[in-house]
Amino acid sequence: MRQSDKLAGIAGIKGQVQRRGAERRRQIVDAAIGLFGQHGYRGTSVAAIGAAAGVTPSAVIHHFGTKEALLQAVLAEHDARSAARLEGYAGTGWAGLAEALLSDAEHTMRHSGLATLHAVLQAEQLGTGSPVHLWFQERGRMLRHHLAAVLADAGSDDPQGTAAELLAFLEGALILWLVDPETTDLRALYASYLARLTASLP
Repeated sequence: MRQSDKLAGIAGIKGQVQRRGAERRRQIVDAAIGLFGQHGYRGTSVAAIGAAAGVTPSAVIHHFGTKEALLQAVLAEHDARSAARLEGYAGTGWAGLAEALLSDAEHTMRHSGLATLHAVLQAEQLGTGSPVHLWFQERGRMLRHHLAAVLADAGSDDPQGTAAELLAFLEGALILWLVDPETTDLRALYASYLARLTASLP
């Protein structure tokens, strides 16, 4: 066998291993999203995550190093999925943002896993000063900054205050729906609030 053929074979095997590793990491992250959402971070063991993903606890540690590193991967996946859903509305101003929020409400009602994860982890980490608490804090500040910029462009006379109120509404509406989804229409809540907010803009 020529040296080039050997190298190609090695590269092919390495690629397969990397793909399997990436797939296994995704399975573990998906399992962690579900379990953290149901039981919180503290109430979920590495063994439970491994069992849900179909791997051993040692495999979870092999891929992520620690449970804390897995949590960071889960949070990164949370933001990546949210960004992917909203990227098509970038640069479309207030009307585009409002439409993006309505679309996100529809997605949340169909796929509640990440929304539950968000609510549970945020409540669990309140006031702890943990990296997760700081992540939620920084995320909230970035969202308020982005919302305020869009509202300022739309002519709001108090973009900072309105952005804070909008974010408070989004967080509260999510909790209301998670607590009682049978009698709460999340999209309808969003639509009603956003219509009033739109009417208040010049």
